[in-house]
Amino acid sequence: MTDRETVVRVESCGSEPARVHLRTGVLAPRLVARTADAVEVALVATTATLLGGDHARVRLEVGAGCRLVVRDVAATVAYDGRGGTALWDNVIDVEKGGVLVWQAEPFVVSDGADVRRSTRAEVAEGGRLLLRDTVGIGRSGQAGGALRCRTRMTYDGTPAVAEDLDLSPESRSLPGMLAEARIIDTITALGWRPTPAADHFELAAPGAVARRLTQDAHASDLDATWSRWSSQLTRD
Repeated sequence: MTDRETVVRVESCGSEPARVHLRTGVLAPRLVARTADAVEVALVATTATLLGGDHARVRLEVGAGCRLVVRDVAATVAYDGRGGTALWDNVIDVEKGGVLVWQAEPFVVSDGADVRRSTRAEVAEGGRLLLRDTVGIGRSGQAGGALRCRTRMTYDGTPAVAEDLDLSPESRSLPGMLAEARIIDTITALGWRPTPAADHFELAAPGAVARRLTQDAHASDLDATWSRWSSQLTRD
């Protein structure tokens, strides 16, 4: 059983190299690049993850005027919990003028896994978040275990995204759920509005969400959306 928090905090951006605080938990953050106002970090697994009874937390904090790019080195696999429940929490805080870009690798739920996963993001006025989150139900040849996801995001203190997604075996086969799909691929932009297009829907707050349901990860067409939104984020 593990219960450790991974922390990446970037602050004090300006004329000197940005100050970076890294703490290893279930994932080890590795500094890839750093300038006066931008940091790139890779997240590397330190142990077999995720097992029944584990509680993993990833905390990403971006100070005012700083830019943080986070990359996962590999997918995360939730293994057979042997009757135990695993917890995974993402906690994101972007201060005024800060930017966080995280293109997460897939989170895969194996047969026998029982996972409760939450994402909480608070983006201050003038801050920006670009997040890609891909969930896979089952490894190759598997039906997949149970996953329940809770997402809460705010912009300038106002709710922007609130979603509870029950992907347990008994729920995902219901009408209007996944049908034959195994992959849920989602991109969320918060803090600015991407150029309007038919491939996403706009939020009431400045932001948008694009989502695809597919049988295979490579079948999702969101790579083009990610590329376009990343360019807009840099340009605007």
